[in-house]
Amino acid sequence: MAGLIEWETVEGWLSDRIAEVNYTFDNAVKALTISPFDSSITVIDMAMKAVEGTALVLVSMFFAIQLCSEAMLFKIQSYEQVLKLLFKFVLAKVIVQNARGLMGIIYNGFNSIASSLGELNYGFLSGFDTSAILEKPDEAGFLNLNYLVQYLEVTPTFLILMGACWVINLILIGRLFEIIVYTVIAPIPLSTFAGEGWHDSAKAFVKSYAAVCLQGIVIIVMFYAFAQIAELLGGTSQIGITITALSLALGVAKSGQWARQAVGA
Repeated sequence: MAGLIEWETVEGWLSDRIAEVNYTFDNAVKALTISPFDSSITVIDMAMKAVEGTALVLVSMFFAIQLCSEAMLFKIQSYEQVLKLLFKFVLAKVIVQNARGLMGIIYNGFNSIASSLGELNYGFLSGFDTSAILEKPDEAGFLNLNYLVQYLEVTPTFLILMGACWVINLILIGRLFEIIVYTVIAPIPLSTFAGEGWHDSAKAFVKSYAAVCLQGIVIIVMFYAFAQIAELLGGTSQIGITITALSLALGVAKSGQWARQAVGA
């Protein structure tokens, strides 16, 4: 009696599943190579011109307020103190006018590491083959139904893995938008360097920006650690892969919080 399904067909289905997961993951990694500072993304240049003007006004106000405050309290007793305030004003002005370049240095520093890690392999399931994930049953059963049952048992694992890949796609695309917004508004928080007692605002902004950039590295490291963790939790068994896939999905969702904690943001 001819079988309902052959084992070679099941292996073909499983191979397609692995390729699908790897392809989805690879697309997510490509999101790391898209730079918000690319010349084709003109919104940064357009928006930053308006934001930069506002930030320069804030710098001037901070300078005038501090100068008047110290003059009224008779703290200015020499030209050196005036020059010190003037130098602080000029420095803040330079920082505001070069905000895009400063943010680019931070972004490129983190993103170069993430991009390098992303080029190491294709897909985080590239280390697994069909025979390692799904063992052929000793008996085919009636109409080879045992083959189909064996495939159906491993299907939920791949659905979880696909879900994790879609999560990383959404998070990395959202991260790209977040970096663009942070870069556009950067001149305003950086202008607080000129204000006495306002420095913490600028420091907190830089930490938050660094955390968003670091998030890409955190996600890539988790995905490439998947194979090693799965091996420790049961090798290529369905239980080991499923538990690790669930943990991976949760870890990706928490990656932003971990990155912020790492930089103290």
